[in-house]
Amino acid sequence: MQEEIFDPVVAVLPFHDEAEAVELANSTEFGLSGSILSRDVERVIRVARGVQGGNLAVNSHSSVRYNTPFGGFKQSGLGRELGPDAPLRFTEEKKRLYPSQLDI
Repeated sequence: MQEEIFDPVVAVLPFHDEAEAVELANSTEFGLSGSILSRDVERVIRVARGVQGGNLAVNSHSSVRYNTPFGGFKQSGLGRELGPDAPLRFTEEKKRLYPSQLDI
């Protein structure tokens, strides 16, 4: 439960209450994505706020959309991919000013 696995894997751990579930989810150095399964909307909001993950799906296993940012927290990922701001994460802006007549 402490490794980042890039396969279709489901990890199931028992927990006593909501606070312990969030603590277990955050007890790793990674935080790419995850799912929250519940019918209680208020609980989903609380847990989503507490979990340190870059992408969280509710009652689904898919949290990646091409038009929204994708990336993780902690040791997962480098910046954000996808979404309208993605080019800003992978480029550096540089301003150059040339006088109208160069003294060479």
